[in-house]
Amino acid sequence: MRHGFKRAGLVSRAVLGFGLLAGASAPALAGETTPAPGTDVVLELGAGGRVAPAYPGADNYTLSPVPIIKLRFLVLPVFGTVADSSKNVGLGFYPAFNFEGERNANDHSELRGMKKVDWAVELGAGVRYTGDFVEAFAELRRGFNGHHGFVGEAGIDAVMHPTDKLKLKFGPRVSFADSEYMSTYFGVTSGEATASGGRLSAYDAGGGFRDVGLEFGAEYAWSDKITLYGDAGYRRLVGDAADSPVVKRAGSENQFTAGLGLTYKFSWNVDGK
Repeated sequence: MRHGFKRAGLVSRAVLGFGLLAGASAPALAGETTPAPGTDVVLELGAGGRVAPAYPGADNYTLSPVPIIKLRFLVLPVFGTVADSSKNVGLGFYPAFNFEGERNANDHSELRGMKKVDWAVELGAGVRYTGDFVEAFAELRRGFNGHHGFVGEAGIDAVMHPTDKLKLKFGPRVSFADSEYMSTYFGVTSGEATASGGRLSAYDAGGGFRDVGLEFGAEYAWSDKITLYGDAGYRRLVGDAADSPVVKRAGSENQFTAGLGLTYKFSWNVDGK
């Protein structure tokens, strides 16, 4: 297998963390306090790097920059407080986002004959339960541009707070996708099979479970304003994704990711006072 690293200008997952919960809270670090009276918005902004497969099913990896956005506190007129990460127990909703970079056979010799797949943005929503020692989520996203399918993901984590500044979580993940997504990234048309010179056979990928795996995450409050984030994950492709010639002949069923980033916390009042 090939496990070389290639620097890419596009990100495979554009956001390490993005939380906007209505009626409940985002996961909080131990010891996090409610913002000062009069504060309307508390937002963490930062950046990091992520190592991930060059495309779904690849066995070579890219190192990409990623932005980090976390909404910790929000007060809206009429609605009042709609997000408050200082409350660490509750059920809430959040917008879900993912970015898949372009897949181009000119950049990957193992995909010779395959048509180019443009970059894709996936937008959707999720629901999350946050408890003292457990977190669970489920989300559904729809693709735009490179693919127009639906992708879903769910997971549950055990949560630990070794110190007031450090939060660790670890747990299983499962994802699924419809036939539109699967055919885009794992299907092979008869024309592509011919153009590959026989390396890849024609394959019709149907919808269903895409992968199962485990993820580990860590947050460390360096100061009241600065937070360090890290994560690592392993996914095993299953079903039609695992059986695809794109994976069997050109890639790998084993998919690894790792990310590291830093944010700075900003607070302000909407009315500017």
